[in-house]
Amino acid sequence: MKNVGVLAFFLCLLGLNIFLTFNYHSHGSRQSYHGALWADRGGYFVYLPATFQYGFDAAKFPAKADSLAGHGFTIDNSSGVVRTKYTYGVALLELPFYLTAHGIGAIVGGPEPAFGDIDHAVVCVASPVLVTVGLYLLFLLLKIRHSVRTSMMSVFALFAGSNLFFYTVSDPGMSHAYSFFLFAALLSAQDRILRGSQVSVGSALLLGGLAGLILLVRPTNIVFLVASLFVGHRTLQDALEHSQKLLKPSTIAWAALAAALVWIPQFVYWKYAFGSYLTWPYTNEGFTELTSPKIALFWFSTNNGALPYAPIFLFVLIGMGILWSSGEKVLAVVSFATLTLVSYLSASWWVWHFGCGFGSRTLVEYFALFVFPFAATVNTMKLRWSSLIPVLVVLTLVIFELKITYSYGACWFEGDWNWSAYGDLIFGPTK
Repeated sequence: MKNVGVLAFFLCLLGLNIFLTFNYHSHGSRQSYHGALWADRGGYFVYLPATFQYGFDAAKFPAKADSLAGHGFTIDNSSGVVRTKYTYGVALLELPFYLTAHGIGAIVGGPEPAFGDIDHAVVCVASPVLVTVGLYLLFLLLKIRHSVRTSMMSVFALFAGSNLFFYTVSDPGMSHAYSFFLFAALLSAQDRILRGSQVSVGSALLLGGLAGLILLVRPTNIVFLVASLFVGHRTLQDALEHSQKLLKPSTIAWAALAAALVWIPQFVYWKYAFGSYLTWPYTNEGFTELTSPKIALFWFSTNNGALPYAPIFLFVLIGMGILWSSGEKVLAVVSFATLTLVSYLSASWWVWHFGCGFGSRTLVEYFALFVFPFAATVNTMKLRWSSLIPVLVVLTLVIFELKITYSYGACWFEGDWNWSAYGDLIFGPTK
């Protein structure tokens, strides 16, 4: 019965997430930063219509499709090239939803041009589905360590009490929800595989495919790939012994083959769009502040700093200390080292706030790792004080996150340390 209740909870959460996503995007213009396929989001998505509707022929795209989608990609009519600086990883994860939606659309109402109602619906379904599946996978991993109640409370707070909610419901076209799903899937796959006596060819292909796709979506996700090797192990020796299963030559060979197959279409696209199989399409963008990272701004600024937009990080940090004191030093160190390294790299990017983001958005997908220290905090509060305390904490985090999400505009224009404007965001009316 308990399993039925858990499944019902996640199905209800899925339905609610889809409803909230469609509802959020029913009120604003698509030709603005409220649009699910505007700017960057369109740049991720354009691979799908370019492949399945227009054969990567710029002349076949609707007139001014790039400008109407916020210039997330470029239609070069002189060369006939459809050019985007983003990789196709997000589009690959959206592909099943895209094919299903357009298949139904073709039967019901005939074909529709790119970036119309169907394409917006694709994104508004894909993100909630994948995030909810990711949350369920993390719940199963937490259940190995904690009670069902603690595990469920932790993943719910992780979602509704952090800016993962924003990038699922309010901004579903960005890459963060998709990386989060991939992170959770990799942790789940590794856990199941390492419990066996050996790594099969199929398991190696699965791990390699997931790892390749994780890197494809965001190359800096290599930080997570390294960290994932140490999750679920109490000692360093235990982690190294289990990692040896993954590092056997045959396993590496099959995994590398799967990763290469994921990357080959990207190499082919880069050759088509930029004239080279290997390229850096982020022209004039990079880690230009490595010697002077904007750490304080990245963490504390009213302009999308981590803590002002996701106070749940306080409990994540506390949980790292709890893990250390309870003997899970490997997970504590790996969590803290990952948080530190991602913060440093993000704060070293040429624009530390990453444009019109919501919180320090480069940390969002890493909640798939940070849920473990957060769950340790929830469990400790329940054991030391009362089961009511973690419930109150979770409710507070959720209420805060919902309020700030629905009060936030498209971008923050009020300066890096404008606490008065931030106060208006927290206590003022929703938008």
